[in-house]
Amino acid sequence: METTKNSSAPEAPPQRRIIRDRHEVSDFLVVLAENATREIVIFAPRLDGAYFNTSRFARALASFAARHRQNLARIVIEDAEQAIRDNDHLVGLCRRLSDFIHMRQVAEEHLGIHEMFVVVDHRGYLHQQDTARPDCVAHPHDGHEAVLLTQRFNELWDRSEPVVALRAVGL
Repeated sequence: METTKNSSAPEAPPQRRIIRDRHEVSDFLVVLAENATREIVIFAPRLDGAYFNTSRFARALASFAARHRQNLARIVIEDAEQAIRDNDHLVGLCRRLSDFIHMRQVAEEHLGIHEMFVVVDHRGYLHQQDTARPDCVAHPHDGHEAVLLTQRFNELWDRSEPVVALRAVGL
């Protein structure tokens, strides 16, 4: 007996999930960046090169920046020296595409936050509530949680300072 799948049946909506595997986290971040249409925000005390310094993530971020002149990626980090030292792909993009990709250092009052999150277009996110633990909560289409994380990011961004070492050395 042959069964046919009803092609008009609605697909199940994407679900919130817990990701523990580092490769899966990296893949999810690339998919978020590839599907971004206007905004990417990233907060991390330390930029983990396994997530942010891969050629796949760099290509996705560069493609995002090139798609539209109003696209903007903003990154707030705590450890600027580590970010520059361990993330040459991302740092290179920040320098070459400085109108579209901005990196800033968190203000002194926000030092010591031990979480990482990435939000795309106020809808998709990945949130690691404690960077000492591998668990990340991820959802490609949860506007409510994404907006809350974006609001927190904006508070951090508003008090942050530019990473001076990213500026091109002039004569």
